[in-house]
Amino acid sequence: MKALILLGNRMNDDGTLSAAMLERLALAEARYRKGDVDLIIVSGGLANPEAGVTEARAMKEALVARGIPEDVVAEEGDSLTTVQNARYSVPLARAKGVTEIVLCSSREHIERWYLNPVRLFKRAMRKAGYPVSALEVCTG
Repeated sequence: MKALILLGNRMNDDGTLSAAMLERLALAEARYRKGDVDLIIVSGGLANPEAGVTEARAMKEALVARGIPEDVVAEEGDSLTTVQNARYSVPLARAKGVTEIVLCSSREHIERWYLNPVRLFKRAMRKAGYPVSALEVCTG
């Protein structure tokens, strides 16, 4: 089974989704509709308390509103950093029987040199017993 792990982005104070998050949601939706992934794991906690909702919950609601079946979207709503996105999402994927992971975020986020999400996910995957070759990256 192949899962797309969709990384969140700080929500606006009024609880609306940021432009970056909307772009990431479009990427995830497109991959699911193409049949490229079986599961979408939305990852992000309450990084902005003013928003009043976790990034994961907001992303799941947005995907379901776009017609993605609710049972296809799993929430990881505890992470507040990219390190935690990897630390919490990869074991969730393992528990759901996922064999391949597509890491999905914006290009600017994926290419950050100082805290590289790809490196962090590879580390978490090795720890969870995945081969690093099971990781694919998806950016807009």
